[in-house]
Amino acid sequence: MGKNVQIVLTVDASRLYHMKNPSQDDIHDNCELSDDNDGVSDTGKIVDFLSNVYIAQNVEWVGESKDVGYNIAIDSIVYDFDLNDPTDIYFLDDDITITGSGGKNSKVVATVKDQADIAETNNIYKINFSIYYQNNVKKYLIDPKLRANS
Repeated sequence: MGKNVQIVLTVDASRLYHMKNPSQDDIHDNCELSDDNDGVSDTGKIVDFLSNVYIAQNVEWVGESKDVGYNIAIDSIVYDFDLNDPTDIYFLDDDITITGSGGKNSKVVATVKDQADIAETNNIYKINFSIYYQNNVKKYLIDPKLRANS
């Protein structure tokens, strides 16, 4: 039986925020993903982190900072098409971009379609997130994977 899954992006916020022109590798090296459903990266890299989610269930993305005074906001999830079937949209709202709740504590919640044919498919997506520090904000991007399960 499926369940809702929460995916947590934890950021070494003070280090990343104060880098000048961080590369995508710098961003990935200062971020960690975890979830409450035994998500894992076989290589230890964030781009290979795979979360198992379930059809007809919610997925929630939240951000956490390792540092006091910094907030991590999940601004949006940008859907990349299914690696097996580029015509299929994974989430109920059929939008390629699912926007967050807004503000320095923004999170994103989406419901996976109740469609048996998306089960066992892998999907790449992008997490757009921001680091809020004092009255300033900087924006970043990472790109892990989801796998639908029935």
